[in-house]
Amino acid sequence: MSDRLGVSAAGVRLHQFVCGALPAVAYLLDWLPPLWLATGLSVMALVSDRWAVVAYVFDRERRPFGKEDPGPHPGLYRLDEVVRTVLLGAGLTALILGRPAGWLPVLAAAATSILEGTTAFSFNLLLYAGGKVLVRRIRRRTGPSPSDRPLGNPNCIVCRAMESAPYGRCLWCRLSSVRWCCGLQTSMLLVLMLVIAFLLNAALEPMVTKLLVTMSIVGVVALSLAITRQTNDLIGSLNNLEDARRHIQRRCAFLQQLTLANSLEEAGENTVTHLADSLGVRRISVMVAEDDALRILASRGIGEEVAERVTVPVPSRICGRVFESGVPLVLDDVGAEAMFETLGLDAGEAMASVPLVAAAMKTAGRKIGVINVTDHGEGPFTQEDLAELEFTAEAAAISLAGQLDRRNLDASNYDAIRSLALAIEAKDPCTHGHSLRVQVWATRVAEALGLSGNRLRALSYAAELHDIGKLAIPDDILKAPRRLSDEEWAIVQEHPRRGVEMVRHLAFLESARLAILHHHERLDGGGYPDGLTGEAIPLEARILAVVDAYDAMTSARPYRPPLSHEEAAAELRRCSGRQFDVVCVEAFLGLMKTSGWLHEDALDAQAAS
Repeated sequence: MSDRLGVSAAGVRLHQFVCGALPAVAYLLDWLPPLWLATGLSVMALVSDRWAVVAYVFDRERRPFGKEDPGPHPGLYRLDEVVRTVLLGAGLTALILGRPAGWLPVLAAAATSILEGTTAFSFNLLLYAGGKVLVRRIRRRTGPSPSDRPLGNPNCIVCRAMESAPYGRCLWCRLSSVRWCCGLQTSMLLVLMLVIAFLLNAALEPMVTKLLVTMSIVGVVALSLAITRQTNDLIGSLNNLEDARRHIQRRCAFLQQLTLANSLEEAGENTVTHLADSLGVRRISVMVAEDDALRILASRGIGEEVAERVTVPVPSRICGRVFESGVPLVLDDVGAEAMFETLGLDAGEAMASVPLVAAAMKTAGRKIGVINVTDHGEGPFTQEDLAELEFTAEAAAISLAGQLDRRNLDASNYDAIRSLALAIEAKDPCTHGHSLRVQVWATRVAEALGLSGNRLRALSYAAELHDIGKLAIPDDILKAPRRLSDEEWAIVQEHPRRGVEMVRHLAFLESARLAILHHHERLDGGGYPDGLTGEAIPLEARILAVVDAYDAMTSARPYRPPLSHEEAAAELRRCSGRQFDVVCVEAFLGLMKTSGWLHEDALDAQAAS
């Protein structure tokens, strides 16, 4: 048997209510045909769930119920049908034999069925769970085995006994306490009222007894419906609070990610991920303004090639007009906009566009960019969606503004430091172009060895600034056309440490300092300034050592002519394993073999690329 029945839970509840109401009508009218009908419906449903006529007809009128209303667990469904069939059959048999006491099991079956239909709570299941707990106590088993995992509410006695949620979807198991269970409350109340009614049966007229029993059932049903509605409202409020809690947690996590973002691109990706999770959109683009045009910083659902080449002048297209006006815009048809056709969007797709305005600069009215979202999986955008989009835009604007300011500051600082590096070359004409050549080739080698992102950027900075410490070396030592004395050589060996001291106040060069400091170390420990060996030397520094040495050997110096490529390559290989890293040497020479060393006329273009 499958885990679910072929009928819905709502259909089963309606079937149970009918099977309970019919015996109550038979008792009130003292007429057996409704009792026969209820017994027949129970027998048919017991044989096959497809024969549960009431449930089957109900489902046909409202299909598909499927995912929204799964059927009950077959084992528990059979338990209810068996108990009801046995009670109705026993009572009917007694009545046929002329014994009025047969109405007692009939009314018990009617009461439990009506309660199941109105409250989705099985009194039969409560009795079964109690028996199961009793058996466990007799066997000295105090709880479920370690392999058992309760699927319902651990505060519910039925869930604990059954080790699963009743019917697989008990409405009351979502409450925090079993004391709030409407089904349990009304079941106990109905049992109490029926017991009192039958205890008074001998002292009252039959019609008075019938009226009392009927009033008891109707009163308890009305009370259960009222409690059910109130409890459903409570459950709805709890669900809304839980949704709000998850919503706030999602926003807090997003703000934390923006705070920890280390780059403009990372902040853009965090924004895209948050929107995809919170709005359920499949196509997103975060655009930033650069030189009176918008370009895509981060996106989802848009091809990388398309995202890289799209540039929208302000105020053209939808995004440009939104950026200029600062007013959110929602359109149902964007097919007429060529920009969105370029982005691969089809006509008729909903689109919402929200500008990013930095909240920290209200007086200046600084504008950062635009967020475009479309392809909403849940239909048109709601006011809640737009509110979430505006919140995301404002939060992202603050982060992106900070990242842009940091990038501009870093660029200014870097330009200042680079001017100092160029001053070194102006100080020593023999080293003209040296820093730029080392930067280009060190970056190439690093890419070949798998470096990327921040490490690659840091190596590029270090390569261009690796000799900045030579500004502290006197000219008579730096330009000496002779072999240096031990004292002079000791001064030269201090230039990596002096270089690090010159850039240590620049935060964006923090990750480049080790490469600057150790680019003259040797694998055998004979380098300077710290005498590091082997893997203790950072990979970036080992790459710089190879490229720097090659360029130095192939450049003219006052004390010697330049070496040829073959001579320099042979020297690198000869010193591999002792001075230079073998992997770095082979990667560098392999790239040299395929493309050749840069000439001065191609140097600027190659560095720019």
